[in-house]
Amino acid sequence: MTIIEPATKRLERIWRNAWRPPDRRPPWEWCEEHITSIPYSPIPGRFRSANSPWMREPMEALMDSKVRIVSIIAAIQSGKTSVGEFGLCHIIANNPGPTLWLDQTDDDAKDQSESRLQKLFDECSPVKALYPANRHKKRNNTIHFANGMTLWVLGANNKTNLQRRSIRWLIMDETWRAPTGHMAEAEARVTAFGWLGKCLFMSQGGEEDDDTHRKFETTTMREWTFACPHCHHRQPFKWEQIEWSKDARDESGEWDFQKVRDTTTMHCVSCNHYFDDSDRIRRELNLTGCYVTTNPNAPKENAGFHWNALCAMSWGRLAELYLRAKAAARKGDVSLIQQFYQKRLALAWREYLEDYKLDIVPGSYLKGETWDGEAGVDSHGRLVPSGEPCACPLRILTVDCQMDHLFLVARAWAEDGSSRLIWNERVLTFTDVESVQERFGIHPNLVFIDAGYATYDVYRECAAHGWTALMGDKRATFTHKVKGRKSIERFYSPRRKVVLGRGQSCSVFYWSNLNIKDTLARLRRNQNHDDGPVWEVPDDIDEDYLTQMEGEHRIKKTGKWIWERIGSRQNHLFDCEAMQVAAATMLKIVGREASTPVDTPEEEQ
Repeated sequence: MTIIEPATKRLERIWRNAWRPPDRRPPWEWCEEHITSIPYSPIPGRFRSANSPWMREPMEALMDSKVRIVSIIAAIQSGKTSVGEFGLCHIIANNPGPTLWLDQTDDDAKDQSESRLQKLFDECSPVKALYPANRHKKRNNTIHFANGMTLWVLGANNKTNLQRRSIRWLIMDETWRAPTGHMAEAEARVTAFGWLGKCLFMSQGGEEDDDTHRKFETTTMREWTFACPHCHHRQPFKWEQIEWSKDARDESGEWDFQKVRDTTTMHCVSCNHYFDDSDRIRRELNLTGCYVTTNPNAPKENAGFHWNALCAMSWGRLAELYLRAKAAARKGDVSLIQQFYQKRLALAWREYLEDYKLDIVPGSYLKGETWDGEAGVDSHGRLVPSGEPCACPLRILTVDCQMDHLFLVARAWAEDGSSRLIWNERVLTFTDVESVQERFGIHPNLVFIDAGYATYDVYRECAAHGWTALMGDKRATFTHKVKGRKSIERFYSPRRKVVLGRGQSCSVFYWSNLNIKDTLARLRRNQNHDDGPVWEVPDDIDEDYLTQMEGEHRIKKTGKWIWERIGSRQNHLFDCEAMQVAAATMLKIVGREASTPVDTPEEEQ
């Protein structure tokens, strides 16, 4: 039996609601009282802001009449979207006005409305009481509440959704996925409401200089920080403060991820105190948490907030994710390391050099030192093992030419394909190259110059000094005709003689950019003599060398694997080392024709 409310009681209830004073509490306090359950949360029970204290100030800014734009860039699974969802509940009950919630597509918006927003509204009694009784006023993409407020939940990719409507509240989630210009289109919808109009933008990290980060840079850019309980120094949660044992490896030298997790800590940047990786420690640090403005010159009406996963997630787990992503990046797949920076650290993606550096174990020697293990070349041009009489040591000098300078690498080679870097340098002239050649006793026939730039000048210098010119090429292999045998495919071309006139000529070889650099990648990974040829660098190797060695990565384009320069990184010393491998392959020190070959996968042969 349906009980009909008396007209007088109904009128009294309407009157009381109409004249009820606004709730002036911070919105997170209101949400703690009225949101009794979060249906999609792994934590049961009502909303408790103490579990995510970094959510409080953004929610306060959302309801602050002096703030017009709230921009949040934060880690996934850390309460970023919940700021908008809980804030929306407070808006519906306390500050109603036409509201537009934007997800990426209309389908995403429909899922957001069905699986999160409407279920959350059911757990918030002040909002549930305003649900329309008429089912036609409650659809997935449009809800007309009993207090006159309309909520649209639509896709940002559909430009039509960003037009026609005048709205007071704009809430736009995961703005990094929105097409360029659509944030500005959506923001223009609140103009008619003047100072009452407000925008909330929420996102993980996007791309450097995209709409999301340009908007964030117009805000106060407040960073979530903690105070060290030992020295009281206030500081943000930074990835650079995370450390794990460098000995957390197994017998084969691979990372033991359980040991990585067990040994991961975070240190204070001031007193260097180390904090254990535990939920209790994170709670204690977050109890001291507050936001610090990093862009004080921004208009106060633009409030920005940033936090990363370090305040909410196990540091050991993050360290494992980072190391796995870093390993994949070295093999050419940068997607995981990009996701780590965008989703976990909530940073705009750019190429971070340190993530590509090979963990090279120094070879316990210094640049310029001689090596007892290097082979030699006899008077007939044949290789001889170390310790036997020879005409000259087996040292190769490779040079990469630029407009007004040159990069060079000198490497000593053993008969089994092992090698040591003995010198690298940036020089100005070919005379400097000749000086390095003479200093290390390198035979002219073992000096190789890249002829891809200033080709004629290189040919002329090679002809004058007896050097050899090299040219990288996109071909995988080159056909060689062998007397008495079928033709054979090699990673370098047959010798080509270039005549310059006046009796001068030089030799030119082309080499496979893909297969030679693949061989280099395999060689440089091995620093254990038991596993084959060892590729070594000295203890005093310079940072520029290590950086340039990570100047390219292996990626797939149009169905083919290639080595490609990463952004604007310098890669000249990387090219010098690739030419070292090309020369060693021609000498049959490494590669398929060597006595100790560095194999190439069948699909690339």
